[in-house]
Amino acid sequence: MASRKVHVLAFPAPAQGHISPMIHLCKFIAQDPSFTISWVNIDSLHDEFVKHWVAPAGLEALRLHSIPFSWKLPRGVDANVAGNVGDWFTAAARELPGGLEDLIRKLGEEGDPVSCIVSDYICDWTQDVADVFGIPRIILWSGNAAWTSLEYHIPELLEKDHIFPSRGKASPDEANSVIIDYVRGVKPLRLADVPDYLLASEGQEVWKEICIKRSFVVKRARWVLVNSFYDLEAPTFDFMASELGPRFIPAGPLFLLDDSRKNVVLRPENEDCLGWMDEQNPGSVLYISFGSVAVLSVEQFEELAGALEASKKPFLWVIRPELVVSGHSNESYNGFCERTKNQGFIVSWAPQLRVLAHPSMGAFLTHCGWNSVQESVANGIPMLGWPYGGDQTTNSKFIVEDWKIGVRFCKTVGQGLIGRGEIEDGIKKVMDSDEGKKMKERVENLKILARKAMDKELGKSFRGLQAFLEDLKSLKE
Repeated sequence: MASRKVHVLAFPAPAQGHISPMIHLCKFIAQDPSFTISWVNIDSLHDEFVKHWVAPAGLEALRLHSIPFSWKLPRGVDANVAGNVGDWFTAAARELPGGLEDLIRKLGEEGDPVSCIVSDYICDWTQDVADVFGIPRIILWSGNAAWTSLEYHIPELLEKDHIFPSRGKASPDEANSVIIDYVRGVKPLRLADVPDYLLASEGQEVWKEICIKRSFVVKRARWVLVNSFYDLEAPTFDFMASELGPRFIPAGPLFLLDDSRKNVVLRPENEDCLGWMDEQNPGSVLYISFGSVAVLSVEQFEELAGALEASKKPFLWVIRPELVVSGHSNESYNGFCERTKNQGFIVSWAPQLRVLAHPSMGAFLTHCGWNSVQESVANGIPMLGWPYGGDQTTNSKFIVEDWKIGVRFCKTVGQGLIGRGEIEDGIKKVMDSDEGKKMKERVENLKILARKAMDKELGKSFRGLQAFLEDLKSLKE
């Protein structure tokens, strides 16, 4: 009889930014012949996923499965979900556990029984499913360590009425002046820098309960793998490991485990931009991408376009079909494209890992999603932070104040218009000033530390992941 394998079931949150690190982790696990992996998506995402899926070398044995869900998200979480987050999580917790339990039973009847569940932190209901089968759950935290500490401090943040405030949402002045200095392992930050989903007030009772519950569920996981690296956030890792034990570990940057320099994509990538980048001067290109969820108003789109044109910098701009709410004005957009045809290159989706590693990359105007931030850091690229929501506001604070490797604009995407003058000033500061040169030096130093973390001999993240694999192997004994 063939020897039993350790059967890992991976369940990522259904969003591009959460799927990528989970795939990199699964590729790493699959290199060891002791493991077999089942990958589970919600059905609408699965149907899209299989269209783009080409099993990477070493992941031929990865089996793709789906479970039913009433919300249809063929490209993952979108702006509609972001605006109805309580409803979405409630539906997930109601509908998905039964489907996952049925699948685990079916997999056990057909082959090696499932040994453990590796799931995204925000899928906390998977812990209850794991408990039904008496198997461990491993959390993959697709954000940074500071975010784990902020979530861990939800009880204290609530007690001080700083989150889900009973007196109504803080005014912008208050949000900018209230300092939160009791989140251990994290430098003091303004209330405005706290992930925005914790700051809502009206009609958020359901969402509040979900957040409170999951801040405790984390303690029941066998491992917590954080997609960040120790030298970037040492005090945070030290604090969280003192609370949760030595199995709370830095495990990033996970994309560095993957030599293919490809993320899993739910949209077709346009690789023609790499040829265009080959023709640009080293360090000259401004890359603009707002990730897979953020949207801009028509007015904001026009201001950004005007700033790019005025900057005279070569630019590579990712414009998803749904980036502009209600669409851009064709007349002004066509005029912009015509005037900048020798200056810029526009794609609907870019091969970001290869773009950021390209010698002509100069700076990255980003929504500050954690994958984008960490990919930029690990390639030594300074940033212009323009967050949209979630943990992105917190990430942009770290970029500017803690790590000093970029600038941020005075408002987030959702808070109102940022004029072309401010955007242009930001571009000049990062790409043309003495201060910008210092940012570049700092981010180049962090690049070295990021890559050191995944060194196969000495890397702290790499060694932690190896210890994690050895522990999983004990599950079949």
